[in-house]
Amino acid sequence: MAKKLFLSCEGIYVGATAKPAPDLYTDGIAFAERTGRLTDWRELLSLGLEPDSVSGGFFADKASVLLNFVQRDPAYHIITFVGPDRYVNRFVAGQNTIYMLADGDADPNLIFYPFAAPDWHLVFEDMISKTLAMLKDIKDRR
Repeated sequence: MAKKLFLSCEGIYVGATAKPAPDLYTDGIAFAERTGRLTDWRELLSLGLEPDSVSGGFFADKASVLLNFVQRDPAYHIITFVGPDRYVNRFVAGQNTIYMLADGDADPNLIFYPFAAPDWHLVFEDMISKTLAMLKDIKDRR
């Protein structure tokens, strides 16, 4: 009778692994809804955070404040604008990055990049039009 040999691989890394494919969004509204991106300036103030932009963005000098906040409250996570025009659903350290706070799906493989869409020029035109309308609205109310 032949003996069977069993090898234990406990604690040993065996085989190849693959990174999960990124989940690419070209629709900013769908990305914001899934990630739960917080854009209301007043809501961020009520959490004890003061954003650097009207849309809820934080510059790199406030990265440590955001990291401390999400460490204290795991219901929130950080979205990073890594540019050009690309958001990733995780913290990425950098000098010229913008951070946003979110309270939805924290999957780090979610990416928003509108210029991957075949109709990116229409999406870009819509974004510019909405931004100009918002700025006009702000100006008219002063």
